[in-house]
Amino acid sequence: MGFAQIREILDDAIGGPEATIGVHGPFWRDVTRDEFVTATVRGRPLLVVGAGAASNLVKSLKGGAPFGADLPEPPAGASLNRMPSGLAPVSAESVAVIEAWIDDGCPDDMPAAPRIWRPTNAPVSSARTDDIWFADAREGWAVNSDGQVVHTTDGFATWEEQLHLPDVWLRCIGFASRTRGWVGTTTPNDRLYETVDGGTTWTPVATLPPTAPSAICGLSVVDATTVYASGTNYPNRPTRMMRTVDGVSWQGWEMSEHADLLVDTYFTDADHGWVVGGKAEVSNPTRADVRAVVLRTEDGGRTWVDRLAPIAAELPLGEWGWKIQFLDDRVGFVALENFDDAAILKTADGGQTWERIEVNDPQGNANLEGIGFLDETTGWVGGWGDRFFTGGFSSGTTDGGATWHDANEIGAFINRFRFVGDEPQIGYASGLTVYRYAAEPLPEPPVPTVSAEPALKLLDDNAPARAEAPLHVAVTIPEDASRLVVDVWDRFGEHRRRLLEQNRPPSGRRDVEWDATDEHGAAVGGAIVLRVSVDGRSESQILHIDR
Repeated sequence: MGFAQIREILDDAIGGPEATIGVHGPFWRDVTRDEFVTATVRGRPLLVVGAGAASNLVKSLKGGAPFGADLPEPPAGASLNRMPSGLAPVSAESVAVIEAWIDDGCPDDMPAAPRIWRPTNAPVSSARTDDIWFADAREGWAVNSDGQVVHTTDGFATWEEQLHLPDVWLRCIGFASRTRGWVGTTTPNDRLYETVDGGTTWTPVATLPPTAPSAICGLSVVDATTVYASGTNYPNRPTRMMRTVDGVSWQGWEMSEHADLLVDTYFTDADHGWVVGGKAEVSNPTRADVRAVVLRTEDGGRTWVDRLAPIAAELPLGEWGWKIQFLDDRVGFVALENFDDAAILKTADGGQTWERIEVNDPQGNANLEGIGFLDETTGWVGGWGDRFFTGGFSSGTTDGGATWHDANEIGAFINRFRFVGDEPQIGYASGLTVYRYAAEPLPEPPVPTVSAEPALKLLDDNAPARAEAPLHVAVTIPEDASRLVVDVWDRFGEHRRRLLEQNRPPSGRRDVEWDATDEHGAAVGGAIVLRVSVDGRSESQILHIDR
């Protein structure tokens, strides 16, 4: 408790920090604590330091003599009105705060509690929570690798499941308001969902053009009628973008001239925006063949310029842009994904020029995806941590990227950062769960919620791990289950094979075997996500298949 809180109470008493009152005016504004403590109002000392009950400020708010002449039963000796005169009385609780402050010697403002990262009570989503969106510091949405859209109104102290799609890989989410929003997926037949009621209902968008991205990796919601989408993150598929400018109909176009894979997109208005990804100089490229591109349009996507072209020769092969963030119209950042290294891009001139900055933390972080800067100097990056997608490391900087430190305390497997509100901003990051950057911890949930359920029911374990073929997975099927599905996805959200689908499966434990081949019989190696779904519940685990 400090002087700032006392000022806030007095401001609220007269209608806010812009209001004024009476003959004496708002005497608590534009003064220091020391000036306030020694102040007189209309010739009377305001405070008796150490004696709140004897102070005229407290007497005036309570209506104690010589104040309270306007009360129905004024105290003896009252000659002045209770304060604030003509307005509702200050609550007894607030007056008690002021009295206690004076009793304590009128301490000056206490230093603000440091903001730190903490996990929220959002679901621990096995492989990852891919994206988040917040309307303000408390209300937000998340999509995760268990096929869920979850919603919170209290910063994920509690949450509700709004949508569960066990057969769909949800990738990105964005809202224009508290009611109007979209979710993009990497599932070709269900690429886009929309809501007009804050997520109470979600509807597939059925009007996508033939040239829509085959997987929607990035969404940029400009307003209720203007949305851009980008994809795909697979170098063996066409790169495309699409947009709506009326909130209903969508137009798509090819981007192969500019990129061989596309991920995140960010638009500031209907005409001006960015999309990041990678471009190769060879036909039939793999990820090892691409270099990062940061593409800029100023005419709604009709023409594009690669702002990295001047430094393209200096950029390594096997690296591409993943997430983009702008602090303002001048400073921006891009996370660069590279299986074996870690680096970001930074601009200080609105994206006209970019600098590649290595992330050189002690733990050797690599395979970055998420990036979030609070200001030009303080920021964090996270992702998979290594080429096996099992490390989940995070890194931080306090000097704009010149040096980096291990920052695993912020969370693991981060894919997206969002910052909301005025100073001090509240931060959120999506990864293994949703993490929150704030001074105060979340309150405990008042009653048990869905987030208090046991973390696992279907799988014995969901920690990232390395495995060899053939793979054996133990699945526990509850009684009276209606449908069991076991799917394999690659780490970038492409469906590789359905291992099992069964209606009315017998309850109990069973072993599911996979020979590490896709639906065409081709060998599958590297990072995959195994998802087990039974009725309204899904659980997933990321595994690196060694071959």
